[in-house]
Amino acid sequence: MEMFESESSLLDAIAAHDELVRRCVRGDISFDDFCREYNDFYAYYALDGHESDDEERELLLKHDAIIEPHRVIAYDILGRVCSDEDAQLEPYKQAGRFGSIEALRLLGHVRLGCSGKA
Repeated sequence: MEMFESESSLLDAIAAHDELVRRCVRGDISFDDFCREYNDFYAYYALDGHESDDEERELLLKHDAIIEPHRVIAYDILGRVCSDEDAQLEPYKQAGRFGSIEALRLLGHVRLGCSGKA
């Protein structure tokens, strides 16, 4: 394995990041704090498997259902966030960008998997 020591460590990481999403949606932490703690989870841990060996890629495929929400968060939400000020500007709107309020709303619609750890 390349990124994770074991299946358990993968599931623990996913559960911890699922909980960060839940805490942000509940308002327990600010969106800025969420972004800082979430730390671009999907890319940071290369959950697409591009840095994984065969064994780990199999593990990622096995748990694809609980990884997929984090791909959505990375690409469809956090990858489109801009500052709240810029989100008011027409060129940003036309480019499909949005601020923290819309990002938080979208986070609330993400269906997190059940890894059994959170």
